[in-house]
Amino acid sequence: MQVNRVGHSGFFASELTLGAFDWGRGVAAGTAQELVDGYARAGGTLIEIPAFQSPAAEVLGSLTIPKGVGIAARIGIAGRGDDVRISAGRATLLDQASQVLDRLGRDALDLVILDAFDPVTPLAETAGALTRLVESGRAHYAAAAHCTGWQLAALCGAGAPLVAAWAEASLLARDAEAELAPAAEYLGLGVFAGAALGRGVLTGKYDSGTPQNSRAAGAARAYVEPYLEDGPGQVVAGAARAASALGASPLDVALAWNRSMGWASSAVAPRTPAQLEEILASELVLEPEIRDALDQISAPDGLV
Repeated sequence: MQVNRVGHSGFFASELTLGAFDWGRGVAAGTAQELVDGYARAGGTLIEIPAFQSPAAEVLGSLTIPKGVGIAARIGIAGRGDDVRISAGRATLLDQASQVLDRLGRDALDLVILDAFDPVTPLAETAGALTRLVESGRAHYAAAAHCTGWQLAALCGAGAPLVAAWAEASLLARDAEAELAPAAEYLGLGVFAGAALGRGVLTGKYDSGTPQNSRAAGAARAYVEPYLEDGPGQVVAGAARAASALGASPLDVALAWNRSMGWASSAVAPRTPAQLEEILASELVLEPEIRDALDQISAPDGLV
């Protein structure tokens, strides 16, 4: 697996990041270990766990993590259920990082991710907390997620030691290209593309309905549902036509398109070893005319 430098930093990440979105809530520890082992054998270097309240941290902490595989963890979201709120104050960020490390049984995170921009907390306080985590060795590098371009610039201007931005990016989510990606490039940051398979929809698994045991069949339906509407459906159909013409799968087309974008890494969250194997085997390279056609059918309003 190709390993890319993240922005202008000394941090390197494999072209695929392994997401632990469902670990502890549908992916048992034994399966998670198989996913980690398969990912590591293929040259993967980074596992992402979701918001610090997720059971994924405990699951990951119980596993054997091969040498060379790092962990990225999100902090900055407080509360549970209907009381979830952005909280990027010093106490919250430092406490959450410590809690994640305790649950993982580790001394440091390879990448700490500020999970949202906090419009209330002073930027200097947020930046100072991230700096403290890095300088104390509790995190090797820092990134910011769910930011606009100006928010990313504001954090960097306040002294936040960011090396990357993290944003959902796929054929079904292209908003990051308009503002965030140019801002990140100007600031010397890499971009991690989250949900590279369009929350699973770009695999084509929902073409004939909602499969049993899929995310949309359970508690994560609200997460998947926006991509099951008519507009995204046209993009999925276009990707499927391209795949058929190329003798490939829709998954191949989706991952190939993401690779062509030059992201530092694309995050995928397989829930079974078979799903991971299909992802790791995908090596399709798109010809320019196919790439251009996919660009056109997936471009949101205002993106040329």
